[in-house]
Amino acid sequence: MSDVYVARQPIFNRSMRVSGYELLFRDQHGNRADDDDDDAAKAVISSALTDVGLKQIVGTRDAWIRVTPNLIRKDLVELLPSEAILEISAQKGVDEALINAVDELKRAGRVVAIDRFSYTPEAEPLLRLVDVVKLDLVDLGRGQLRRQVARIKRLELKLCVSRVENKADHNVCKEAGCDLFQGYFFCRPEVMQSKRIDANRLAVLELLAVLQDPRIQLDDLQSRIALDVGLSVRLLRYINSAYFGLRQPVRSINQALALLGLERIRPWVALTLLASIDDKPTELTITALARARFCELAAEQRGYQNSSEMFTVGLLSVLDALMDIPIEEALQAYR
Repeated sequence: MSDVYVARQPIFNRSMRVSGYELLFRDQHGNRADDDDDDAAKAVISSALTDVGLKQIVGTRDAWIRVTPNLIRKDLVELLPSEAILEISAQKGVDEALINAVDELKRAGRVVAIDRFSYTPEAEPLLRLVDVVKLDLVDLGRGQLRRQVARIKRLELKLCVSRVENKADHNVCKEAGCDLFQGYFFCRPEVMQSKRIDANRLAVLELLAVLQDPRIQLDDLQSRIALDVGLSVRLLRYINSAYFGLRQPVRSINQALALLGLERIRPWVALTLLASIDDKPTELTITALARARFCELAAEQRGYQNSSEMFTVGLLSVLDALMDIPIEEALQAYR
């Protein structure tokens, strides 16, 4: 078991009632991460879904969860509740990649907030996609914030202002026409701690490989998951989370798999894999998944009957680096 940390900071409406909570990454020292940090984003998602629990963090309020383009490309946002507000940062500017990432979220029916936004004419295509615009008061200053709000309000978008530091700041933002408010004036982030039952890294890799077999049956998955306590507990925590809103708790692996189905199990396993390698760079996992997908597509193009085997080949190409053992030993363990 290992400690996990996640922070929440309330977001207030114009009536000074809590509208929702933004989920923030914190390590054991209370440090935060950059807006585009993939490790931090997946740690928050993992904590919300299987470690701390989304219901315990936000209750019945809206959950504001930061995502990154990498997590969008890997379909991990599919695991998040459909009503969650997904935040994506524009701190580095608005470009085609950011617009495409937001467009992908919107096509999937998600509610999207663009954070650290600063208006330019080039950003108009992005504003036509998003639901909420977050403006950073410290970054912009009061005068620039007023001008930004005036430009954005004509598009009838909801406006949230962050880093409101005092009563005067709040008055300025409210008079400018902002709808939602967040900052130290209201409340500092509250750090929540829980215990994570880690899944065996090898078991997760094997499960991810097996899931590529089109002939896989739920009974096969059940037998594999049941052999690993960490995987079993994480699966049951996930299916019993507030996301699904089940009236009766699920107490068996078979029932959990039947309710989820293969299409939802795949991204859950990928997230579990990412959460199990905190001591490794995210790019290593991205490399493994990219190689696996490349090998699978190449096999299909060449007419290979079981392309899922080639997916496994690509996946296992970084097994030695993931497990910190020689490749020969890693492959022997895999067998």
